[in-house]
Amino acid sequence: MSAKSCELRTVMVMNSSGQSHQVAISVRDLVVDYKQLRAVNNISFDAKAGEVTVVIGPNGAGKTSTMEVCSGVRTATSGKVSVLGLDPQRDRSKINAQIGVMLQDGGVYPSTRVLEIVKHYCNLYGNRTTADELLDMVDLTRQEKTSWRKLSGGEKQRLSLALALAAKPQVAFLDEPTSGVDIFGRDLIRGIVRRLAGDGCAVIMATHELDEAQRVADHVLMFQDGNLLANAPLTELRGSVGANQTLEDIFRDLSSKAAISRSRETQ
Repeated sequence: MSAKSCELRTVMVMNSSGQSHQVAISVRDLVVDYKQLRAVNNISFDAKAGEVTVVIGPNGAGKTSTMEVCSGVRTATSGKVSVLGLDPQRDRSKINAQIGVMLQDGGVYPSTRVLEIVKHYCNLYGNRTTADELLDMVDLTRQEKTSWRKLSGGEKQRLSLALALAAKPQVAFLDEPTSGVDIFGRDLIRGIVRRLAGDGCAVIMATHELDEAQRVADHVLMFQDGNLLANAPLTELRGSVGANQTLEDIFRDLSSKAAISRSRETQ
């Protein structure tokens, strides 16, 4: 399927500039059900090392459920997921040493001080990096003696990012990393995300902020109601509709066409 034929079906475009990048995550026919609710509906995609794959869509679209399955936090209803050639459930102990996970809930004990929790995480991974390096990276050196509960929302996000990177991961799952972060913090996090990819890490970043996605993405997965509206390199996706179109424009267009298609199917 050519990029220009992108309409109601999922956009599937190969990125010729990234052919040397190895597939770090492979998802095939993934389904996630919560009782009577289907959160993820039979989706397939690949994410490559050295690229930022941005997962976008409104709240409840299936982004977090997909990332939780890929990171081994949640069990899929059906389908096949491979991370670095391993099964996230069966090989979880092996995968945990090679991935970093930043989910929406930081999960840090409120009275824990910044430096001690970062040191603890570094020790868990055999000190592949140091607490001082991580705190400098996320600009929290001055807050090293501050407890988690006294950090601002943006500082908590940056600390959660530092903890996710303590393993020097080959794959980093970042769920809404800039949520609640001010403009300067966002610039900092974007720079970290791009450096991770430049060092060969496969970065999977979920966000519902489309402008944010447009600034860092190599590859885009567009979710709506548990389905994939698009799965394409950012350059190819934007090139299919014109360079002046934003991701928001593209998402609205694909969402509208998908709604028309569903309406016709039910008539």
